[in-house]
Amino acid sequence: MQWRPMRSDDAATASDVANAIHLSYPEDPFVVRDRLAVYPEGCFVLADDSRLYGYFVSHPWLLGEPPALNTALGALPDKPDCFYLHDMALLPSVRGHGHALVALDMVTAQARAGGFATVFLMAVGDAHGFWERTGFTRYDGYRPDPAKGYGPEAAAYVRPV
Repeated sequence: MQWRPMRSDDAATASDVANAIHLSYPEDPFVVRDRLAVYPEGCFVLADDSRLYGYFVSHPWLLGEPPALNTALGALPDKPDCFYLHDMALLPSVRGHGHALVALDMVTAQARAGGFATVFLMAVGDAHGFWERTGFTRYDGYRPDPAKGYGPEAAAYVRPV
């Protein structure tokens, strides 16, 4: 199994993986399709010849202004100032094998290639420890906005590229 670029026929399965992992933060398949249409360079799946085990979606964005959950972007901002990791989800059976670290290296490389100095993300559920162990620090420039679909445990994180 390896990371490969996401294809349009992966979007529904990627959404299924996300919704199996992020029980409190479901997103419709149109969200993955939207991100794939807007910035295909930032969408990857972890798969073998028969199954999809995980995915990540990333794109240029605005620091401290995460998009609302379960909402289409339609387009990227005119002047993005960071690289946003919208989501990364791995099935439990493939965790602990370094796949997430490889994905983070890919995200960092994309951010660097795009001229961005920062990767920005919103951590939800119990993922805070993972992000902190991989070099992300809390970004106090943003407080979760319930109107954007983030719960009270959500926190913004940044990591320099």
